[in-house]
Amino acid sequence: METIYITKENSVLHRCEEHLILKKKGQTVADIPLINVKTFVLMNSIQITSHALDVLADKNIDVIYMSKSGKIKCRLNSQAGGGAVIRLAQHNAFINEKTRLKISRAITRAKILNQKSLIDKYIDHYPLKDYKDSASAILSFQEKLDTAETINEIMGIEGICAKIYWGCFKTLLKYPAFTRREYRPAPDYVNSALNLGYAFLANEITTQLYIQQFDVEIGFLHSIHYGRNSLALDIMEEFRSPFVDGWLLGLFNRRILKDDHFKDEKDGFYLTDGGFDKFCSLYHEHIENENWRNKFKTQSENLKKAVMEEGEYAPFIYE
Repeated sequence: METIYITKENSVLHRCEEHLILKKKGQTVADIPLINVKTFVLMNSIQITSHALDVLADKNIDVIYMSKSGKIKCRLNSQAGGGAVIRLAQHNAFINEKTRLKISRAITRAKILNQKSLIDKYIDHYPLKDYKDSASAILSFQEKLDTAETINEIMGIEGICAKIYWGCFKTLLKYPAFTRREYRPAPDYVNSALNLGYAFLANEITTQLYIQQFDVEIGFLHSIHYGRNSLALDIMEEFRSPFVDGWLLGLFNRRILKDDHFKDEKDGFYLTDGGFDKFCSLYHEHIENENWRNKFKTQSENLKKAVMEEGEYAPFIYE
C-alpha cells in the first residue's frame, strides 16, 4: 500500500527499528511496515516522534497532516533532489501565454467531457428529465473553448458546465440531502464526503507530480496563490467526476455510505470516527480496483512530456 492513513485520534507514531508502531494511551494499536510506502497521511490530532520522522526521511517517505474536514494543512517532503530541468521547462510554459492557454483548454475540455460521461453512465438507471437539453448545452459550451482567448474565459465556460452538471448530479442521488455544490463548511453530508474525496485525490495527484519533480505551486489553469498546489488542482479537474463523484454517487445510492456515518456540527458536517474508518477502507478498495494510481501516474507523465517537448498535452478522458 503506497499511502497509509492514520485516523486514530490522540495516538502517537513511534519508530521500532525499520518500521513504525502506533500507540494510544500506551497501548499498541498497529504495527506498520514501511515496504512500498510513499506517503503517510495523519489526522492533525496525531503525534509523530522525531525518531519516526527520521526513519521516514531516510526512506524518502512524505508525511501529510490533514484536518478532519479533509483539508491538507501541511506536508513534510523527502529531499530526493534534482528536477531543475523540468521545473525550468514548466516555468517557461507558464510564462508562454499560448502554451498556458493550450494546456488549460485541454484540461477543461477533459473535465467537461468526463462530467457528461459520468451522467451518461448513470442515465439508464436514473432517468433525468430534459437530460438531452442539458447534454446538448454542455457540448455546445465546451466547443467554445476553441475560441477562448483568456484563462478567465476558460474558467467561465467551466463554471457554466459545472452548474449544469451539479444539477444533474443532484437528480441522480436517490436521497434529497444535496441541493447544490458548496465547499467549506459543508452544508450536508454529501458535500462533506465530496470535500474529503477531493482532498484524498489532491494528495494522490500531488504525490505523482512530486515524483515527476514539478513545481506543484505553478499551475496553468489555476492561478498562483501562496501555499496552494495549483498544478495539482489542474490535473485533479480531469479526475474529480470519474474518480470521486461517480464513486460517491454509487456509495450513497446503495446506502453503503449514509447520513449516520456523519455528524452535524456548528461548522459543518463531518464523518464520525467510525464513518471515517469506513470511508478510508472504501477508498482503498476503490483506488485499487481500477488501478487509479497508474492513471494518475500516466497523466503526470503526459504533462511532463508536453512541457518538456513543447507538444500537445493528452488529458485523461473517462470512457
